[in-house]
Amino acid sequence: MVYAKKGGGMLIFLAIVSILAALFVFVAMPMIAKAYASGKIALKAAAARDIALLLDSTYSSPFDIKVEYDIDLSDFRVVISNKEVSIESPSLSADPSAEKYPFVPINDNPNIILNNPKKIIFEKKNGVLSAIGVT
Repeated sequence: MVYAKKGGGMLIFLAIVSILAALFVFVAMPMIAKAYASGKIALKAAAARDIALLLDSTYSSPFDIKVEYDIDLSDFRVVISNKEVSIESPSLSADPSAEKYPFVPINDNPNIILNNPKKIIFEKKNGVLSAIGVT
């Protein structure tokens, strides 16, 4: 008499899930490592912090100011809105590594989007901030 083994289907399911998880890890890890090794993630973090601190300094000055930020951000989109500076990759619809840094605008609510700027010229006149991205 031959008996059918029970639980064999569950083992096959677990094996398939394990193989899919391993494939995901082996495909995703090199992409993540490449992004970190290129230095773009560190550049996004440093530039977001620099720009936010620059805007804080600009707003705290009682005088009109014009500042040129000459770091090449041509691979990114710079968004200055809702009291924070965000730098994200325009090629991704939802950038998981987008960097954000807050700043404190005084009597102003800037809403500025700069696509692929090689340098940014910030200008504050009469307490109102404007930014021009030079490509």
